[in-house]
Amino acid sequence: MPSHAANRQRDPEQAASRHVLWLRISILLVMVIALVLVLISYLNYSNYRKAFLEQNLTRNLIVAKDVRQTVLGGLNVGLDPGANMRLLPAIGEAARDGSGIRYIGVIDDAGAVIGDGDIRARAAEWRSRLARTAADAYWQSSDADSMEVGVPFENNFHIKSGAVVVGYDRLAIEAAVSDMQRKLAVNVAITLLCVVLLTFGGVYLVTRKLASALAGAATTIDAVAGSSAPALLAGDVLGAEAAQEINEFAELSQRVVGGIAVLENELAARRALAALGDKEEA
Repeated sequence: MPSHAANRQRDPEQAASRHVLWLRISILLVMVIALVLVLISYLNYSNYRKAFLEQNLTRNLIVAKDVRQTVLGGLNVGLDPGANMRLLPAIGEAARDGSGIRYIGVIDDAGAVIGDGDIRARAAEWRSRLARTAADAYWQSSDADSMEVGVPFENNFHIKSGAVVVGYDRLAIEAAVSDMQRKLAVNVAITLLCVVLLTFGGVYLVTRKLASALAGAATTIDAVAGSSAPALLAGDVLGAEAAQEINEFAELSQRVVGGIAVLENELAARRALAALGDKEEA
């Protein structure tokens, strides 16, 4: 009777342990997969942002070099940028054709500022950057609204004599990057939701037989202390060898428990006879 009561008491505990088993495994798998998804998404976002910024830089660098060719064409015939009648039309055409261009400006060593847009206030900064930039290089800068790239040019004596600067819309670029970030976040959330459902369902189906087999093994071992013969385990989940060893252990333990019970009964009987003999002598 105590064994049956103990078994009934263990039934809810075994059911709870089965739920805890698949729940813990599921949570661990979901955490690992979620970490991998977030890491991959962050790398994708970083790569996209870097590639998008480089793409815009390259496109506007090409625009600046095209305008520089017009400047160099004038210098080759002795025309300074301010006297080059083809420069302003070329700047206007480049600004219209370029996507997101806010301004295009040209500065020269004479202090002239030629260009499209509000660029007069930037001339001092451009001269400072030009002085720190090699003739075969370019500079980059940005503020709250714009990004810009500056390309120096040389005169016929190979002396650095000015630069072409293209400013393009930073807010449009940041908006495109933020839009990509939102799309990635939505995709990650949807993917993670599917992963959670599939993981919890899959782990439950996979661990259900294993948890039942482990519960059966526990029941078999617990039956050793009872009077009933332990139920034999099948080897379909735990394996034939493991099931056989558990069954042999349970049967052997059952015989040992039975032998101990017989010895206890014999000792109790001998004590009772000895006590009865003592009473008769008295």
